[in-house]
Amino acid sequence: MDIKQLKEVVDKLFTDRMSYVMLLQEIAENFYPERADFTIRRTHGNEFAADLMSSYPVLTRRDLGDQLGSMLRPTEKDWFKMVPEDRDRENNEANRWLERTAKVQRKAMYDRRAMFTRATKEGDQDFAAFGQCAISCRLNKNADSLIYRNWHLRDIVWSENEEGNVGLIGRKWKPAARELVTLFPGKCHDKVVRCSEKDPFKKINCYHIICDADMYGDNANGRPYWSIFYDCENQQILEAVAVWNKEYVIPRWQTVSGSQYAYSPATITALPDARLIQSMTYAILEAGEKAVNPPLVATQDVVRSDVSIYAGGITWVDQEYD
Repeated sequence: MDIKQLKEVVDKLFTDRMSYVMLLQEIAENFYPERADFTIRRTHGNEFAADLMSSYPVLTRRDLGDQLGSMLRPTEKDWFKMVPEDRDRENNEANRWLERTAKVQRKAMYDRRAMFTRATKEGDQDFAAFGQCAISCRLNKNADSLIYRNWHLRDIVWSENEEGNVGLIGRKWKPAARELVTLFPGKCHDKVVRCSEKDPFKKINCYHIICDADMYGDNANGRPYWSIFYDCENQQILEAVAVWNKEYVIPRWQTVSGSQYAYSPATITALPDARLIQSMTYAILEAGEKAVNPPLVATQDVVRSDVSIYAGGITWVDQEYD
């Protein structure tokens, strides 16, 4: 495949999952209102959860997401270690090397610049609400530290390969023109370069595509994947390099046959109850308001003063009435 064919494949993946995105929007509106922008665009300052009457579903999702991190990644403990794939090769010297390497890995992950804690905390909440998350791990632009990012599920799609694993990955990316020129010097289109000078914060529509080596080109030098950054507006490849890993980690909770996307059994099971809780709470609130401030029936052209409905209020009525 060439880059245009790869882009068409990614476009089709985004088109085919529109109904699934609507389900994610419904789940987010009930359980994760901060993330409820799958089908709508929010501006800064919009009130979250304006349509919710009860915060109970949101609190349960938050508690579940927080528990994932505290149970699986306690910061006060060494929660992971390295072991050889072949246990027969394990000996004291190998174990010492693996233990030392695991400490180096932990130090790199918990470096402040890596933002590992932030990315995984955001990923835990996505995993609890939607049954999956998409976290990327790569070197930063100075290549002196790792950097972890959790991406919005609205902007990323993937397919499954013949073995049932995540295969092709495509992510929508809208960097500013200035950022694009900084990250890819000398590789951007002339329009982007000029835009970075006149309107440096204009957003440019791009794709980041990760695919198997046999899907794009023949010069992968034995590496299993391609990482391609593509400027969709100007149809220009910004970077195409063969890599050893997929860069994206996409854990999936409950999968079903026929779909590459997962579900959260917690929110899928509780979604009807969440709707019922909101309806019941709204009915109780409306009944209480009607009890303390009931609707009134009045005769026109009878009241001579303002209607005083507060405690101790007096309303003057025309003496000729009735």
